[in-house]
Amino acid sequence: MKIEAIEIWPVSIPYKKAYATSQGTAQVGKHVILKVFTDEGIVGIGEASYIIAERTGETQENIVSFLRDYFAPLLLGEDPLAMEQIMAKLDKVTFGGYGALCSKTAVDHALWDIAGKAFRAPLYRLLGGPCRKQIGVSRSLPFADPKEVAKDAEEKKSMGYKMLTLKGSFDYEADIQRLKEVRRAVGDGYPLEVDPNQAYPSAVAVKVIRRMEEYDIESVEQPCPWWDLEGMAEVARAVDTPIIADESVNTPVEAMRVVRMRAADMITIKLAKCGGIFYARKIVAVAEAAGLYCNMGSLHTFGPGTAAIHHFAAAT
Repeated sequence: MKIEAIEIWPVSIPYKKAYATSQGTAQVGKHVILKVFTDEGIVGIGEASYIIAERTGETQENIVSFLRDYFAPLLLGEDPLAMEQIMAKLDKVTFGGYGALCSKTAVDHALWDIAGKAFRAPLYRLLGGPCRKQIGVSRSLPFADPKEVAKDAEEKKSMGYKMLTLKGSFDYEADIQRLKEVRRAVGDGYPLEVDPNQAYPSAVAVKVIRRMEEYDIESVEQPCPWWDLEGMAEVARAVDTPIIADESVNTPVEAMRVVRMRAADMITIKLAKCGGIFYARKIVAVAEAAGLYCNMGSLHTFGPGTAAIHHFAAAT
């Protein structure tokens, strides 16, 4: 089997409500859909997604450019099932594997889609078979007045979400007030997480998280800037709540650095930011070897990216 053609489709879908984090606000989901055609009639579909421009600087416009100008010439004529070989070729034109990770995800998903169709098997079977049949889903709560966020939390809990994540900001007192109101609304024992998206410097993070622990939080995701692993390690040592590395880990090498520095208790896997399933499996292997748990995020994927998450979570 050989890859004989590629189509690239930028797709934009407005959010029903603007999605705000400490790093910016998104009004529209601007993603890229990739279709990879083979000489045997099998077509693989992949997706590149992001919310706000990632650490790699990728946007819809330059994802299209990277797929068209850099990756497509390397893919044409290749065996789509030779994934190790293909990804090695892509790594050579992306700074040793550190660049264009969102773009790589689209290729990754399309190749796995082709493999599943070629072997007439759902992807989770190709990844080792199911280790779970149900996946608990959490939901982020956007910035708003504390009472409004609390009402939103009650609605999300009644819909069946297994955990809710409160976005943190540079206004630490407001974050604590929102958490207080949400805890009151959802009651004791319901899992709540806080995700500042890098808004808390380490010295501030310790003080704020200790105050938040009064409200029984499950974890705090990426309190410090992604590059400040020393600060993350200080926070992880100083508080009782598990600290999760998200933006700090886009590659297996970065996962290893988190492990070596004991900068987090968990790692968030987002296929969209780490180059797809091929690379995410390597990150999981590093975490497993170090005794760290992983959880999953999405970056608001459309259908193809969400399907990849389901298969990966079912088999991992």
